Amino acid sequence: MSKNFFKDGKWTENTKAPAVKVCDCGSKYIKTREGQKSCLQCAADNAAN
Repeated sequence: MSKNFFKDGKWTENTKAPAVKVCDCGSKYIKTREGQKSCLQCAADNAAN
């Protein structure tokens, strides 16, 4: 889904908007790290165990 924003007096479509993914636990997240496959909370829980 792209988002529109106002720039230089006209509306522009942002085609570089990040995709929202869904984790196995059901929460949504934006992929911020290369190779990321789960939300940060699940990644932190897995690292603690």
